[in-house]
Amino acid sequence: MQIRGAGEADIQPALELMRDAFALPSATPPTVHTFVAALPAGRLFVAVSDGQVVGTGACVSFGSTGWIGGVAVAEPARGSGLGRALTLECLTALRECETVLLLASEAGRPIYDRLGFEPEEHFRVFLTAETGDRRPTHDEFRALTRADREAVLALDRRVTGEDRTAAVVPALDGALATPDLSAVALRPPFRARPILARDPEAGARLLGAVVEPRMRVAAPGSNVAAVSAMAALGAERAGVTRMRLGPPVPWRPSELWGVFALFFG
Repeated sequence: MQIRGAGEADIQPALELMRDAFALPSATPPTVHTFVAALPAGRLFVAVSDGQVVGTGACVSFGSTGWIGGVAVAEPARGSGLGRALTLECLTALRECETVLLLASEAGRPIYDRLGFEPEEHFRVFLTAETGDRRPTHDEFRALTRADREAVLALDRRVTGEDRTAAVVPALDGALATPDLSAVALRPPFRARPILARDPEAGARLLGAVVEPRMRVAAPGSNVAAVSAMAALGAERAGVTRMRLGPPVPWRPSELWGVFALFFG
């Protein structure tokens, strides 16, 4: 068994493994995992046995904080400690980070408990309905401009307590916002609409405007207004637990209305 950085030929097998492990709708790039792998501070790892990808995991550093995600193991290799080994590989890559975060499934959580991660928040997850007729009106929201960049980055830092510039900047093109930037729906180069909102009413309106059919959306369980809005849009799926290794980050879950993915919130 070898754990190494993913090469070009490993990407599709890794995505297919994650699709099967997490019941994702497809394994077609771009995904959050290929996005992370392309970032200067991102890594995508694979575990290879007899020439086959049997495990994968990824991580990304945002300076003082880092995230681990996409840890998946092929069914025949489960129970062998491979998930723990992949997590340790990611932790080694993030060794300069003060705090490491992740969103753990129920199945994966025992690994992280044993490694010293602490639970912080439960995230509620929903799959939106097949169809929807809500669309933004011309005067309700506006496209972001180049002049909005620093304000949006400041809003993201306020909500997440992290400097996620490397992830936010590629998601500005095609983003929508309220005129006063009290709520922003980013548009990353994969199928997701992360939403930051200081104003709960604006967050709810923006969420209803930008979600697409069969889109997975998630919010902190303590953000009751966001959870209520998401529940009106689709069916609930298994949630995840935000876990932390290291000192807490000063984030604001009440202002997080949608995540990039169940990778780095």
